[in-house]
Amino acid sequence: MTNRRKLLFLLPLVALILTGCGSATSSTYPVKGTTTPTPSASPSNPYGAAPVDPPAPTDPILTLSKGSKSMTLTMAKLLSLGTSEISIYEPFVKLRQSFTVIPLATLFKMVGISGAEKVMTKALNDYVYTNTAAKFLSANGYLAVKRNGIDIPFDQGGPIRIVFPDGSTWSHFLDPWNWSLSSISVK
Repeated sequence: MTNRRKLLFLLPLVALILTGCGSATSSTYPVKGTTTPTPSASPSNPYGAAPVDPPAPTDPILTLSKGSKSMTLTMAKLLSLGTSEISIYEPFVKLRQSFTVIPLATLFKMVGISGAEKVMTKALNDYVYTNTAAKFLSANGYLAVKRNGIDIPFDQGGPIRIVFPDGSTWSHFLDPWNWSLSSISVK
């Protein structure tokens, strides 16, 4: 199973666990003699996950770390770093969307990440993508904090995620587009 398929499979499970509404008798579990359902993307949610309440502005949502230097950021702190708007073709939903973003370069500077250092991005479902800081920066990576002017729901890859602009070397290389990001660290 590919990492993205694992993500699509795990997001609904994480959502059920977080909301406390999953149970062994729910219809999401196969009944003996039936086929196992596969996550499907509805027109309203192409990520195939159940809704989850958004974090409060003061809830920690991202950890940045390099060696002994570590910091945890809230959405309020992220928004205070200075944002810009970009419009990109979002390859997972195959639509042009607007994102409020922070350059990854800004976040890397906060803990001194640079050059050939191996950067590990980790999602809430433990999906990990690792590459050098230089590659993330040359691909013009951004941390998306809003989509179309509103918070990005957990069940749609939020509350924060990594995106790349059109024309970037990684605009069609989907592995680094880490959804529901929880940490960025030097490996």
